Amino acid sequence: MRKTLLFLIFAFLSQIAWAQERTIRGKITNAEDGSPLPGVSVVVQGTNRGTVTDVEGQYRLPVADGDAVLVFSFIGMLSQEQTIGNRETIDVQLSPDSKQLSEVVVVGYGTEQQKLITGSIGVVKSDAIKDLPVSTVDGMLQGQAAGVQVLQNSGTPGGGMSVRVRGTTSISGSGQPLYVIDGIPLTTGDYAQVGYEGQGINALSDLNPNDIESMSVLKDAATAAIYGARASNGVVLITTKRGKSGKSVIGFNAYYGVQQAWRTLDMLDTEQWMEYRNDLAGSAVFTEADIAKARAGDTTNTDWQDVIFRSAPIASYELSATGGNDKTRFFISGSYFDQKGILIGTRFQRMNTRVNVDHSVNDKFRIGTSIGLTYSTSNRVEGDQSLNGPLPNGISTPAIFPVYDPDGSYNQSGPYANPVSIANDATNENFTYRVIANMFGEYELLPGLTLTSKWGIDFYNLREHAFEFKTQQGQKYNGLGFETYTNVRNLVSNNTLKYEKTFGRHVVDVMAGYSFEKRERTSSFIRGQDYADENMQYINSAATITQASAGAVTSGVRSYFAKVNYNYADKYLMSLTGRVDASTSFGPNNRNGFFPAASAAWRISQEDFFHDNVPVISELKLRGSYGLLGNDNISPFQYAELYRATSYLSKPAIYPPNVPNPDLKWETTAQLDLGVDIGLFSDRLRLTVDYYNKQTKDLLLGRPLPGSSGFSTVVENIGKMENKGVEISLSGEQSFGPVRWRPQLNLSINRNKVLKLYNGQPIDDLGRGGNRVMEGQPLGIFYSFKSLGVDPSTGDIVYADTNIDGEITSEDRTIVGNPNPKLTGGFTNNFTYGHFDLSVFLQFSYGNDVFHGSRLFLESLQGGDNQLEDVTRRWRKPGDITDIPRATSDPVKAVENKRTSSRFIEDGSYLRIKNVTLGYTLPSDLTNKVRLSSLRVYAGVQNLFTFTRYTGLDPEVNYSGNDTQVVGTDFFTFPQARTVTFGVNLKF
Repeated sequence: MRKTLLFLIFAFLSQIAWAQERTIRGKITNAEDGSPLPGVSVVVQGTNRGTVTDVEGQYRLPVADGDAVLVFSFIGMLSQEQTIGNRETIDVQLSPDSKQLSEVVVVGYGTEQQKLITGSIGVVKSDAIKDLPVSTVDGMLQGQAAGVQVLQNSGTPGGGMSVRVRGTTSISGSGQPLYVIDGIPLTTGDYAQVGYEGQGINALSDLNPNDIESMSVLKDAATAAIYGARASNGVVLITTKRGKSGKSVIGFNAYYGVQQAWRTLDMLDTEQWMEYRNDLAGSAVFTEADIAKARAGDTTNTDWQDVIFRSAPIASYELSATGGNDKTRFFISGSYFDQKGILIGTRFQRMNTRVNVDHSVNDKFRIGTSIGLTYSTSNRVEGDQSLNGPLPNGISTPAIFPVYDPDGSYNQSGPYANPVSIANDATNENFTYRVIANMFGEYELLPGLTLTSKWGIDFYNLREHAFEFKTQQGQKYNGLGFETYTNVRNLVSNNTLKYEKTFGRHVVDVMAGYSFEKRERTSSFIRGQDYADENMQYINSAATITQASAGAVTSGVRSYFAKVNYNYADKYLMSLTGRVDASTSFGPNNRNGFFPAASAAWRISQEDFFHDNVPVISELKLRGSYGLLGNDNISPFQYAELYRATSYLSKPAIYPPNVPNPDLKWETTAQLDLGVDIGLFSDRLRLTVDYYNKQTKDLLLGRPLPGSSGFSTVVENIGKMENKGVEISLSGEQSFGPVRWRPQLNLSINRNKVLKLYNGQPIDDLGRGGNRVMEGQPLGIFYSFKSLGVDPSTGDIVYADTNIDGEITSEDRTIVGNPNPKLTGGFTNNFTYGHFDLSVFLQFSYGNDVFHGSRLFLESLQGGDNQLEDVTRRWRKPGDITDIPRATSDPVKAVENKRTSSRFIEDGSYLRIKNVTLGYTLPSDLTNKVRLSSLRVYAGVQNLFTFTRYTGLDPEVNYSGNDTQVVGTDFFTFPQARTVTFGVNLKF
């Protein structure tokens, strides 16, 4: 009874307090020109109650009698606090803020003010990509930072992407940057053992993009050298969201959408197929009656692309809580993401939870932890390089064949396996369990001297389960099954000592540290066949085990590093960095590598003679840096004499798999960077331009050996390569009456060249497109026959006799294309008008070629494949002028006409309206009535339009995934989707 009475009294007093409120009104204007500022945030300090100004800069906000201060904030303006007192009208003028150049940016092992950075860093904030239906972290980088090229290899849900920071610096190693989350290096790459080519499993897809606060891309040696041996391809620092002092805020973000193929190929229908087959055979395979029946629609005419592509849902749901006090701050989130692929049989699902906690024990001691847990599943189908998947089978199967027989079973009479049967009857499941966690302690030993220790672990577990029974491939083996396990554990410890001291106008910041990583990888692989029943699909039910293997590898890195920053009066800036790495990937002769870097900057705008005379320029900084970076991303222990187990004459045996090379060492990149940062009109217009020159030497390549040695190659440091380029980033803020526009344009120009290979010998015949690595040329150029077109007299393809010897041989191959773009970039436009916001993001690539490998089959004019509708203009009689050769059953001419050649090289340039999002934030007087802090609804379209001359399903493809040598090739590659989403952002 007593508790009930207290509760009623408390509730009554609460209602009285809520009722005792009044409304504050006012107008917010720009202090420079007096123009109204729409979209300004007005919040009662210490609470989550607030509103935003309308198109006239007006606001009204109910406040309680106990409320004391209003906080006014707007992007690009200095925030302002106003005491309420007895006032009912509060007008405020906001002044421009040099926010963009003074904000804090995450760098290696710490943070720095952007205006004082002497190197080149690309920063991506969560606000820039908050509404994108992107499932992976690397996808968030696309088009957002100059010098960072992101290629989505395929449309596979949760699939991998190729990320290149200032070009590719390795031939045999990885071209991907090092990813570091909250100070802990991430396990990245594709650990799948059941191969799907470009549809590989992306370890980065385990991270929840909604948990990310910002990403910093360290592009030059000055910023990346602190990571030494693994920084040659750039470094991406990921910072997750953390708690803030104040009232707890609960957030709910969700969206739901539908995906569809934005383009399909125009294939022959049944009538056209019959006519083509008659032409190919030179006789009436199909009668005129058959053709007439097809013309009238009285026979099967299957649109196989309509069968294999589908409208697929995509959804994301996230619930988070953040808050805390001066002592303890927290951020907690849980999310669920579900994406069905537009290709039947594909899906990706992920569940994430994250807990970040920071606690100040006292004024000198701070501790904290970050824990991220992930469980994900993916369903893949064969494709790309394989011809056993739904996409290649569906496109290649002629329209004359139905999906089902009259009895309802799958029709298997076509030249390929029924694609619907493959998608529905083949099991390809992948299960990932992931833990990324760290804990840290930070103690101030003396004023300005701080010791920090962080320990972290990244545990990655992948299980693959694949089984086929009813499919053609399953029937071939009487049931075929795979079961694999991969476990990767990376234990990391970072320990740093930092000291900062100010001497008058001199500021010195010194950091020294020690870190180590211990990496363990275990794996097992079993392949079985001969199953008794389709329901007994696990490996223990296989009568025959055809392949079984298991292994374990332990590797590690031990590092010492230091960095010194010097600042005089915020005008003259210098930085020195050095790191020593010892890696188990290299032998005792070259185990230690030293990676130094130096940089300097001059902020001319801070000089009195400049500042007083050129007021229009608010920031002018000249930068320069030079340093060495390394790449150790190779198979470990190649320097050592290794042995593996095998069998010989049914007896156990061991054998050496490699030739040891104790002199192996790092691939080393020397990088020069020259840059300028310019701010105009109080930084409302900002321009950054960088020139870089990256020279990579000691590339790890396989040197050919004579067959008598028993080995084909030995790995040595024998190559050189360069990347030169220019980056331009332009951003600004502009008001047009009540409309505010914030554009950002990123442009990247990179020129890659291979400088040296072993004895000048090219690496040839790479992939289906004939990629080649050769001295003096960009990496992965297309090297094949040059097609001169169709001979009007014969209907056969004519090839250039480049060596003029009178015959066409392999010696006539030449450079026919370059998959490396001349220019890449992104253009982001954010508009606000009152409570409305609009974002338009354009992504583009110019000057790159794509090898349309699918056309090798779809314009072959032979065999049982369906053909592109383009073959209707094929050569039929002498004198015909066309680009499509004749249909012929002559085996020699048929092969010659579909040689890998320039005939299949197409311009892969494109301009893509990548994302358009329109949002509306409800006025506070509506949200306050339901006790909400804010409510925003939005609608978005991804891949709205793509402007390109490329005739394939998608110009942004690479069937070989993240391969650095085989690039720019499309071979029945899973395309991206056009996605329409509707979402809500809610806080209370």
